[in-house]
Amino acid sequence: MSFENNARLIGLVLLIFFPFLFPNTLFANDVLEKRIHVAFSETPLKTALDEVARLGGFEWSYNTRIIDTEQRVSLPPGTRSVRETLLLLLGDDYTFKQSGEYLILKKNKKPQQKLSGYISDPRTGQKISNVTVYDRQTLRSATTNVDGFYELPVSPRAEIVVSRLDYRDTVLQITSMTPRFVKIELQPDTPSLAYRPSLRQQLNRASLSLENFFVKTSQKLAALNVEDSLHRRFQLSFLPGIGTNHRLSGSVVNDWSVNILAGYSRGNRKAEIAGLGNITRENMTGFQGAGLFNNLRGNASGVQAAGIYNYVGDTLQGAQMSGILNVAHYGKGVQAAGILNIVPHGRFAVQAAGIANQTDTMTALQAAGIWNGAKTLLHGVQASGIGNHAASADVAAQFAGLTNSVGRGKIRVQVAGLSNIADSLRGTQISGLFNYARHLEGAQIGVINIAKENKGLQLGLLNISKRGGYIALEANANDVMWANLSFKSGVPTFYVTLTAGAEQAKPEPSDLLWGYGVGFGSSTRFNSWCGLTFDLTNRHVSHGKHANAVQEWVQLAPALNLHLVGGLHIAAGPTFNFFISDPTELSSVALRPRVVKNNLLPADAGDGWLAAWLGWSVGLRWRF
Repeated sequence: MSFENNARLIGLVLLIFFPFLFPNTLFANDVLEKRIHVAFSETPLKTALDEVARLGGFEWSYNTRIIDTEQRVSLPPGTRSVRETLLLLLGDDYTFKQSGEYLILKKNKKPQQKLSGYISDPRTGQKISNVTVYDRQTLRSATTNVDGFYELPVSPRAEIVVSRLDYRDTVLQITSMTPRFVKIELQPDTPSLAYRPSLRQQLNRASLSLENFFVKTSQKLAALNVEDSLHRRFQLSFLPGIGTNHRLSGSVVNDWSVNILAGYSRGNRKAEIAGLGNITRENMTGFQGAGLFNNLRGNASGVQAAGIYNYVGDTLQGAQMSGILNVAHYGKGVQAAGILNIVPHGRFAVQAAGIANQTDTMTALQAAGIWNGAKTLLHGVQASGIGNHAASADVAAQFAGLTNSVGRGKIRVQVAGLSNIADSLRGTQISGLFNYARHLEGAQIGVINIAKENKGLQLGLLNISKRGGYIALEANANDVMWANLSFKSGVPTFYVTLTAGAEQAKPEPSDLLWGYGVGFGSSTRFNSWCGLTFDLTNRHVSHGKHANAVQEWVQLAPALNLHLVGGLHIAAGPTFNFFISDPTELSSVALRPRVVKNNLLPADAGDGWLAAWLGWSVGLRWRF
């Protein structure tokens, strides 16, 4: 190759790569982004504009009739871009356009409803490019330039979403009071020092990787460059780029679409099917079915069905069904998957999965073999084999094999094999071991029940409430056993009693009479120093070693309760007693005279099983 040809080749390469090697050279004259330091106090507008032009290194070009040159303006000291300075001085009634060394100033003919500003990273202070800013209602969107600047037409009341990969979404609620120039700091999705992509980021990247695998770069560039939305009633393709829409398939919206292996389109209106998968840049309505996957970046209004994977980058209003995974960024609809369903935002109706479900707001039903998670459970039901969790709830129900939990809000029903945790319970908690509620206005049923504020009922062996509960420890004597200790917990109207007692008539261990049992009772007060308690208790009684025979002592004990000092009370009253024992067991027959002092029933009452007598009980009770 000759020297002349080499020189031409080198020149061509430099021409192609010069913009990438020296980007600052090309944009050095972008005066709107040049940063200047100014401060004005009741300064004529023309004087202020001239000073901005001097510092920005440009000349003005405008009709003097479009501005009030004598208008007084003020601006606090600060370093800002020329664009931001002009917006603060003139408002959003004007537009600026650079032409060489001149900046052309024009006044908008009609009032503009636009939102503009800069987006930056709070960690570095650097402006962020390629950030998507879009209106959730109108779907209008804009992308920040290399200086992090955006400008977007907005309606008077709009919900604006600011989104970029590796950053958390920011949502702005636009009202008539919202400034039209808004600076936004986009928070990183995870700490930079220990960066780990979130599940949503990983799914987004997987979606892009899948698209990159099937779609050539040339087709992507064609889709980006062709802004017009082309339309076809029907298309047939073998692979992306090999079909009736050729390389422009990414710019075409189809009514009916058939893809032998995989297809690539801008959107679909009625139905699309594929042997392997469908890749859609924007929106889909109707039906989308594939043997393996559906990959949709925009909104879905209809049904997605795939053998492995469904993905909706924006809002799902319909149903997703797949063998493994369903993902929708926002959702209103139904998901059914063999393994996992995910909806990070929006209200969702039904999720059913073999392993797990995760959503923002659940309104109807979550059913999973292992785990359900929701930020908000709204008038809905969570049912799983292992656990359910909701950050907040409102009159909902949870059923799990192990655990249920609600961070805040009201829950109606929780049923679990191990534990339930709720903020405000206005219904029932049932568990095999542990229940907790911050505010209880219902019933807790479990071995251990705990409430911070109790206005309901607790039924368990241990019931503890910080406010509104009843906890007492009592030492008493009665006509059968002189030493008894009882623990009572619950609420005053209904508490559970755990009790044990013994009596030793002779020094031999075989002569020890002892018993243990459980019961329940109720307490009422006449005034601050006097009241009544009613206790019904069943004890299993043994003589010496523990007896496996039926030897049950049932006692009803009303007592007058007198308040002495502090938490100390004295309680005393008559008792009504029954003893049930097996007349065919010699040990039970021998035990009966020790327990029953004066049988009020015939000896053959209940075929010899039953005896009854009147007794007494007196004790000291400490109320916590």
